[in-house]
Amino acid sequence: MGSRKMLMTTAMVALLALPLAACSSTIKKSSSSLCTAAGGTYSGNTCNPGTPNQKTAMQMCQGHGGVYDSVLDLCEMPGDK
Repeated sequence: MGSRKMLMTTAMVALLALPLAACSSTIKKSSSSLCTAAGGTYSGNTCNPGTPNQKTAMQMCQGHGGVYDSVLDLCEMPGDK
């Protein structure tokens, strides 16, 4: 009977901890998707919005308050918490 109670307790703790493990304080977004969402086209680490105001991936990321990772071509931004 003791092992059954221990198994149920372990399962309950795991189920309660799972949603907390999925929470993150940052968001990682590809530079391409940021550009496309803004109506531009992305090529060669540069977003072309169709106007003379071309922005690099780093400039777009920093404009959203993020930190750009040039190796992964990702922008890491603070999450909603």
